[in-house]
Amino acid sequence: MMNEVEKMKALSDETRFRIMRILAKADTEVCACEIMDVLKRPQYSISKSFGILVSAGLINERREGKMMMYCLKKDSEFNLKAFDMLLTVKCASNESIKNDVPRIKKRLSMREKGRCVISCCPDL
Repeated sequence: MMNEVEKMKALSDETRFRIMRILAKADTEVCACEIMDVLKRPQYSISKSFGILVSAGLINERREGKMMMYCLKKDSEFNLKAFDMLLTVKCASNESIKNDVPRIKKRLSMREKGRCVISCCPDL
């Protein structure tokens, strides 16, 4: 039960909620810089949020050269239900959250051969 409580606590922050929703909607590994571009938040803020989500057991991380890649950790029924909730919630009243999905799709379209090739793109 304690692990599930920690997972819910991790989702209770807006930045972490948005990261998780972006990962769920992207349905692929996403580079930290891609998340930074979508959220328009500094690296230290995004890194701190990723650390909490990894510690809570909600996401996996792996290094690919200089880049850190993240994806949902689909290893438990609790996680799968949480991810399903993130996919179905509309967030229509929050403009920032509502625009995350089109921005991540645009950012992912900039990949070459399925890989992130630019570190940051401030024009998103």
